[in-house]
Amino acid sequence: MKLPVHIALSLFLSWTTMLSAQEQHYRLWFSDKSDSPYLTERPEEYLSERALFHRHKYNIPIDSTDWPIAPSRLAEISARGARILATSKWLNTATVALPDSTRLPLLTSLPFVKRYDWLGAPIQPGYSLKKRQKQVEPDTESLYGEASLQIALHNGDKLHRAGFSGDGMMIAVIDGGFQNADCNSAFDQSRIVGNHDFIDPSMDFKAGDPHGSSVLSTMLVNDSSSFIGTAPHATYWLLRSEDTSAEYPTEEDYWVAALEYADSLGVDVITSSLGYTQFDDTRFDHSWEQLDGKSAFISQGAALGVQKGLLIIVSAGNEGGGSWERITVPGDVDGLLTVGAVSSDSKPAYFSGRGYTADNRIKPDIAALGYPAATIGPEGTLQSSVGTSFATPIIAGLTACLWQALPHLSAQEIIALIRQNSSQYLSPDSLVGYGIPDFYAAYRQGTAVESIPQEQSPLCLSLDEGIPFVSIAGLPVGESTVDLDIYDTTGKIIARYTLPQGIRQSLCALPKGIYLLVARSKSHCWTLKLQRP
Repeated sequence: MKLPVHIALSLFLSWTTMLSAQEQHYRLWFSDKSDSPYLTERPEEYLSERALFHRHKYNIPIDSTDWPIAPSRLAEISARGARILATSKWLNTATVALPDSTRLPLLTSLPFVKRYDWLGAPIQPGYSLKKRQKQVEPDTESLYGEASLQIALHNGDKLHRAGFSGDGMMIAVIDGGFQNADCNSAFDQSRIVGNHDFIDPSMDFKAGDPHGSSVLSTMLVNDSSSFIGTAPHATYWLLRSEDTSAEYPTEEDYWVAALEYADSLGVDVITSSLGYTQFDDTRFDHSWEQLDGKSAFISQGAALGVQKGLLIIVSAGNEGGGSWERITVPGDVDGLLTVGAVSSDSKPAYFSGRGYTADNRIKPDIAALGYPAATIGPEGTLQSSVGTSFATPIIAGLTACLWQALPHLSAQEIIALIRQNSSQYLSPDSLVGYGIPDFYAAYRQGTAVESIPQEQSPLCLSLDEGIPFVSIAGLPVGESTVDLDIYDTTGKIIARYTLPQGIRQSLCALPKGIYLLVARSKSHCWTLKLQRP
């Protein structure tokens, strides 16, 4: 029914009056960086020594996208009545708050402002909007024995025993708060090397939400009598980007700012158990079509982080049992690890966000224990926690240990190793992706990455009257045998051989199906896919 003109006008004026009374958020996109005082030739002015070493080691160029936003631009924006909330040097944006939306033209008329996005207000009128459940899950109060299962599930204990528990590695945790992180009796305070709040620098983030503390515990705690984290000897930066009191689009901008900050510090691994699709103001909800790794602002930032050589690990979200069902952003980005959750019987957790992406890529990438996971709460007590939020840091800690063991590899090579050594590598699905990773197997394979190129592999397959045979030929000098493991599509080893060079081994006992052959010599490793007709 069409409203009378005077009623429609009255409603419109009421709505605009209400908007003007609230602080509105806007994302300003800049046209260039022509007035930047920073130079590519002087990166030490905006990147730490550790970050510069990382860029040099992995041959990652420094360019104008690394220049911070010019202070003069931010000063001009502030002089026009805007409050700076966040900036992104990679995407060339500034996110601002305006107490009066009529001031917006003063900003958009600036010569360096190309366009803007309206992001709404953090606090919305409840009568017109549908409240969404936060992506950050609350911790449960029930006690849970110890962390052995969530490490053993990935052979992380073997990786630790091999001498890799995170020494020298730096991990950034981007979350919604780290209650009692500075006084938790279970935390080694010497390993928490810094923190930053991207929402309100004056706020004491350690008195905020407890979620980040529980996330941190899965990696940091090192108490052999009750709990061992996945990277107990790493150091940690705690970064708060999530406002747990509401869900609004600006939180994506805070997250990107935190990611860029982590990059400037030179951290090795970034883990974040935050994800977005639906907001308190449903007008800003993401659509299924936007799960393409490049539409959401947070995904654009994460994709650039991948290009900068960062090893980023994010949660798949907990919408698997809800109306959305799918993963959350930035979990749709190619080149980062998106982690789903499994239960203690290794089955997909009902709540874990599902793939694929809108452009039909495998997501989530892998899965870890999240139903339940053992954590340490803000008061130092053992807890049982549920969610992909806890599966994610379990993987992040072990990934840091793996990279410690294989420092010559790039972030993408580490991620490829993890995928290749996961239980469903040959048959990934939309629930757990490539499956549950085996980090010790990844380590063993990774120690041989300097091997002969795959196209020169000595692992040979042949068919004789329909029966597959495998043989070894052309091993490197000084090597005469290989250990051959044959995996089925669930990741189970179904056959194991020691093959001398030049001997053909019949595989007639294999039933029809798809298999992965992994051959290891003293210092090399090769893989080969086999489809048994």
